[in-house]
Amino acid sequence: MRALIVRARSWACALPLTAVVETMRALDVRSVPGAPRFVRGLAVIRGAHVPVIDLAALFGVADGRRGARLVSVRAGARPLSLEVDEVLGIKELDPAALEGTPPLVAQALPECVDSLGTLDGQAMALLETARLLPEAAWSALRGTA
Repeated sequence: MRALIVRARSWACALPLTAVVETMRALDVRSVPGAPRFVRGLAVIRGAHVPVIDLAALFGVADGRRGARLVSVRAGARPLSLEVDEVLGIKELDPAALEGTPPLVAQALPECVDSLGTLDGQAMALLETARLLPEAAWSALRGTA
């Protein structure tokens, strides 16, 4: 499986390349009152208001710093953008080397983590982009654009 590898603070994350649309520099983001703490807000990307998820905040390691890059992905049929510190590149991942998330660990991780693996000796989370933003959050953001 080909994946785009990104870094958000201490987390390395793999995004299936089939879900990645593009990477870009960080853009202005308008905050949205009442959004989940990991939703930075909305950015205008290619003329559309797109929710921006602070990937570090999603993993509970937010420290107030802004990420340097945005990665636009498809979350099902909807556009979504991830704020990350760094885009590390494209890697070929062996699905057999990725482990199912152990139940005890799964309770502490966001629902979007599909499995865990390692990359150059560092823990890496494989993300399922369709589960990055809960349906209730999509509904709340829909009326704010």
